[in-house]
Amino acid sequence: MRRTGSHLPATAVLLLAASALAADAPVVTQEVDRTEVGTDDIFVLTVRAVDAPAGSSLQLPDTPSVETIGTSRGVESSVRFGGGGPRVQQISTLRVRMRALKPGKLVLPPAELHASSGVFKSQSVTLTVKAGHVPDPSGGSRPRPDPFGMGPFGGGDDAENPFDVFRRRQQAAGERDLFLRGELDKKEVYQGEQATLSLWIYARVDLSRVDAVTMPRLDGFWTEDVDTPKELTGETRTVDGVPYRAYLLRRLALFPVKSGAREIGPVEADITTGFLFAGRREHRASQPLTLKVKPLPAGAPAGFQPSAVGTWALTAELTSGRTELGTPVTLRLTVEGRGNVKDLVLPRPVLPPALKLYEPTSSDKTSTVRGRIQGRRTQEFLVLPQQTGTFEIPALELAYFDPETQRYERSRTGPLTLAVVPGAGGSAVAATPGRPDEPVARNVLNASALRPLRISAALDRPPPPWRRGWFLALLALPPLAFIGTVAGQAVQRHRARSDPRGERRRCEQRARGRLAALQTAGPGLDDAAFSAEVDGAVAELLSLRLGLPVTGLTREALRERLATAGAPPEFQARVRRLQDTCDEVRFAPGASRMDRAAVLADAEALAGLWEGA
Repeated sequence: MRRTGSHLPATAVLLLAASALAADAPVVTQEVDRTEVGTDDIFVLTVRAVDAPAGSSLQLPDTPSVETIGTSRGVESSVRFGGGGPRVQQISTLRVRMRALKPGKLVLPPAELHASSGVFKSQSVTLTVKAGHVPDPSGGSRPRPDPFGMGPFGGGDDAENPFDVFRRRQQAAGERDLFLRGELDKKEVYQGEQATLSLWIYARVDLSRVDAVTMPRLDGFWTEDVDTPKELTGETRTVDGVPYRAYLLRRLALFPVKSGAREIGPVEADITTGFLFAGRREHRASQPLTLKVKPLPAGAPAGFQPSAVGTWALTAELTSGRTELGTPVTLRLTVEGRGNVKDLVLPRPVLPPALKLYEPTSSDKTSTVRGRIQGRRTQEFLVLPQQTGTFEIPALELAYFDPETQRYERSRTGPLTLAVVPGAGGSAVAATPGRPDEPVARNVLNASALRPLRISAALDRPPPPWRRGWFLALLALPPLAFIGTVAGQAVQRHRARSDPRGERRRCEQRARGRLAALQTAGPGLDDAAFSAEVDGAVAELLSLRLGLPVTGLTREALRERLATAGAPPEFQARVRRLQDTCDEVRFAPGASRMDRAAVLADAEALAGLWEGA
């Protein structure tokens, strides 16, 4: 609450006082510090109620076209002089910091004073709102702060202090202050034509982190990543007359593979607003989108592939136009242009029978220019000549559809010539003149002058060891020994589990081990933990003696079970003493300090009495 202090203008005080004298009912007024503001400016609405009854409250109707930045309430005082002497009036005040969301004429509805005697209203207030920032007609000066104002920063109700900032950042961001938005650069495209999907974060609050981004299923699209910023960089955008900071989250290139209306689902993300300890985690989802995909027009040329959509140029070349017989050359096909190069199908060369064509190797290189995907695909074929002569490789043609001209186009290469000459060894396979399809072999060297060298030898070697019978038996010994060891251990474990005396001994050893461990670990435990460990070890011993779990039994029920089972009186007495000591530590820890040595002595003696019981 504000401390009392008179800082109203004198005329306003006299008018309010006169109004109060004229009527018994409370008087409610409201005013703004500026009548002309911008959408980037903050103005202050002040509501005052003179002679407000006790228990009443000032309230403002909801106005969707304004945003509330901060609110403060207080009480002011004014002195009224009359025939009975001076009189102090209490004036309830409500100050609201606001910002208009869109330009135009803004009418603030009357403020209301809700009291037990009824609802009292003020007059409405009209402002002119312009886009952007409007300079303050008062020259940017502010009233001097009230020394009795709220808060340790001396700024009064209208001042921006760190607590107001902290409070706003703790509040959840509304849907109008923070939202995801998907945008398509085109509403309709041809099948195979690129459409660019951009995902934006629009915010009027501070952002610190974005994570858990869930992309929709893009069935029916071939996608390529165009831009994924590593850091959020905002730019100013206006939506419905409201300024926002827009942050690009991701940009994708979509190539539809089917025609029709293609649905693009919403993108979801977790967005952290604010900074450090004042941050809040918000979940947002973008709106779904629909992209109209038109089928390719009729009249496609022969050999056209539906994936060849864009603008393409096809080239072909040989690494060498001359080669020796048996020496291969490389036929390189290259297509370059704009579109989905990774889904492009290149024409296959048709070669003469004297040239053997092997399967190609492919490589792709893509890039992005002004948001459009372009690239190059290269295929290299190995061509092996099988006879001498001069051969022609026919021209190649790539048919494609250009969405910009909306026509089918062709990109052609020229024919290539390959000359094959005899090799350096002096032998060649040449085509008979006039009949190139019937090769005739010519031996430059005299075949009769050469005689094959034949050597016949036989070596008497013993068979290798891995072909002998004993070697296989030796190899089988380690696996058999391993299997026997595993089987023996399994039999021993089964016998141990089936022997109740063995199981009982193991359980007893485990309980004794817990007690022995307390000899060394006991100093590091408090009394409650120490007693809980002793109680657990004793319960394990008692469960072995009675043949049933004792956890959950009351002390009286346990003592009755021990007496029925024929436990010796000394055994029962030690059990009772141990349980009483543990209960005293648990339920009355401050009564006395536990004698740990005596407790361990009773527990170990109890384990010894177990054997004689």
